[in-house]
Amino acid sequence: MSTTTKENIMSECKLKPINNQVIKFTVKSIAPMVQHAWSEKAKEQIRLKKAGKKTKDREPVDPMSECEEATYTSKDGLYCIPLKGFKSAIISAAHKDLGIEKTLVKKSFFIPGVDFERRAENGPVILIECEPPVMREDYVRVGMSGTDLRYRPQFDAWTAEITAEFDADNLTPSDILTLVDRAGYGVGIGEMRPEKGGDLGRFQVDRSKDIEITK
Repeated sequence: MSTTTKENIMSECKLKPINNQVIKFTVKSIAPMVQHAWSEKAKEQIRLKKAGKKTKDREPVDPMSECEEATYTSKDGLYCIPLKGFKSAIISAAHKDLGIEKTLVKKSFFIPGVDFERRAENGPVILIECEPPVMREDYVRVGMSGTDLRYRPQFDAWTAEITAEFDADNLTPSDILTLVDRAGYGVGIGEMRPEKGGDLGRFQVDRSKDIEITK
């Protein structure tokens, strides 16, 4: 009777093992970033509408409180950006005409979240280094013809250290850094970013900082 061992299984495998590597780099802003996290009050109003219940009449707005509720913070109270939004920007920057398809990036590039945001629907986040944001007031369209005011935080400058895993058989470190630069240049993160017709939320790889690659 033959005995199955780990060595036997690996010798019979026709697929190459995953060439998993880790890259660490820093990104820095090249345009202010405006955030707009969902507040608990806004989520509760949506829950009531879905349940067929009448929502309360609009209450007076406290601009500073609205701005604070729109700010992404970690459970330790540190400023951050949603990991999902950052990776989505990188995926959006990929295109088959550029030589890298979106599906390849989706399955070959991963950023572990370092913390969790206090509004749980946003999931893992990336912590940022920055000065406290300033509050901005913007006119926004509501419905077909209505207008309203929104109070949101603006970060004039920020940096973030990124640690990512990637399949080195599908992507090179140069591919990743170029995708990040393209994402920061033409996609962006946050409100009024290039992807949505604005020019805020742009960023790039900070090549004055060390870039580390490990297996």
